[in-house]
Amino acid sequence: MADSPNGIVEILTTIVDLPTMLKKTIDTIQEIIPGADDELVKKFHWINCSLKNATQFNYTVVDTHFSSGRYWKAPEGGNEFSSMMFSCCNGDGAITGATGGTAFNLWLDSKQSFDFAVGWTDPLVGSMKAGVVQSTDAEVGYQAASREGGIIKSKNIYEGKDKEGNPAKFYIQVSASPGKDPMSFVVQQVLYVAEENN
Repeated sequence: MADSPNGIVEILTTIVDLPTMLKKTIDTIQEIIPGADDELVKKFHWINCSLKNATQFNYTVVDTHFSSGRYWKAPEGGNEFSSMMFSCCNGDGAITGATGGTAFNLWLDSKQSFDFAVGWTDPLVGSMKAGVVQSTDAEVGYQAASREGGIIKSKNIYEGKDKEGNPAKFYIQVSASPGKDPMSFVVQQVLYVAEENN
């Protein structure tokens, strides 16, 4: 989706109220994710990734890139305030790492999405890395991976209406944290309050 010239994009979605959003966000982030299965951990290189969607929006997978390896369990789209696991490993019959990226659309309404790509690496030589960037190109997500991980905030502020019809603004924040089990990606919907000039 193109950036708005004024930085605010109107969406046709009713925005959940703050108490509901806070409770569901905390519940989603604190959800216990299952560890890697026994067959995966027998692989030469492997990563078990979690994607926690702490937003009221559904998401879909739009692109995949591998520099090495393959999916053990491929990522799938998901619902609002939900968690999903996907895992990667070295290629069959090959001594390689598991490195690449996955891109997602977070659907803000029926026509507009916030697009992001995550990168993940457990290379043959080198360190585990994670990254995130605002893009639909999975290879760009892979290139953003670093030992420190990363965090992005949407370039735009999004505006919908609350259930009373009042304007409700928010931005999307996505974090990436390196690790083996899990490598963690968290998507959050953060209510936006403009600073008042004094």
